[in-house]
Parts: sequence; structure tokens; C-alpha cells
Amino acid sequence: MFTNDWRRAVRIRAAVIIREGGCGAAIWDDEPSAAYAGRYLSRSEQLASVEAGRSVRVVVEVMLAFGGMTMRALLGAQFTVDPLTTVTAFEVPFGEPLGWGSVADCHSELGPPLTAGLPSDFAEAALAGLTGDAEAHPFPCGLLRVDRAGFDEIGSSEMAFKLAGDLLGHVLRAMIRNDDPLAAARAVVHGW
Repeated sequence: MFTNDWRRAVRIRAAVIIREGGCGAAIWDDEPSAAYAGRYLSRSEQLASVEAGRSVRVVVEVMLAFGGMTMRALLGAQFTVDPLTTVTAFEVPFGEPLGWGSVADCHSELGPPLTAGLPSDFAEAALAGLTGDAEAHPFPCGLLRVDRAGFDEIGSSEMAFKLAGDLLGHVLRAMIRNDDPLAAARAVVHGW
């Protein structure tokens, strides 16, 4: 739940939806229907900040309307502190390439249901979004592992997952630092 006292705020219990122009984003604490286990793994490590961190979980969903096409992506991750390392490890599990005929049973805050999981087509874009700002604004020591994802067979794209990864990184970073995650999300969406 968003409050003005971010040091006491532990979870985002209800989805917060941000809309600006043809763009939308939703942020909430967890989406069990988006849980998946990927067969493969994209991984990256970066030097961590020296600041203390805390373990957090969050899910973000993005929707962008461009020229008659609506792009959609959902990503969620858990950040777990590990004081025994000097790096932040980023892990994005993924499955087989995008196919047709999958069941759309993953809850969406911004539209019709999505398909749970992350096809290989979008894994590197999601990882690039997560790590793109991490060098300039590093995470504390630990593991950031994506374990929630949802895609639309027609409306998902590499760009949508890169933007979702970037939004997820900014929101997690704000939550870890006890900053306002809604302000961080609004700033990202405004930049689209």
C-alpha cells in the first residue's frame, strides 16, 4: 500500500495504475498467476553499491499504444540481499521461442489476460531493461531474479519488455531505498 511514510510501507497491496497519453503502467506486490519457471537463463552481474539493502518483491505491467498497435508486457521479481558478495546478480529465466495458441490465464491490470511465462524472444530485452540503469545507480549486494512474467502473443515485443524491465528496476530500487516507488514509476512513464 502506498503511504507517505515509505519507511513503514512494506508492500503494495493493491495495484496502482498510472496512465499518461497512450501509455499505462501498473504496479503491485505480487501476481501468482504470472509465476513461471524458465528452462534457460539470462544472467548478468554488476558491481553493487555499498549501501545496505532489504529484500523486496514487486510486479509491473506496461501497455503502450503506438500507431494502432498496443504493446504489452508484465514482469515481476524478487530482490534478495546477500551481504557475502560484492555484486548484484540479475537473473531472467525464459522458455522456448514465442509460439501460437498458448492459454491466456495470467491476470492483467491493464487489459485482457496475458499468457504466463517469458519466451526466449523477450528475455534479453527484459535483462537489458533491468540492467540499463544499474551501473549509474547500482543495487545493493544480492540477487534480483525475475520469476513473474506475462506476454500477449500479438501485442508483446522486445521494446515492451525492455521498458517493463527498466520500470521494474526503478521501482525495485526505490523500494529497496525506502523511496517513493510511485514517484519513480511516474518519472519512468513520463519519459516514454
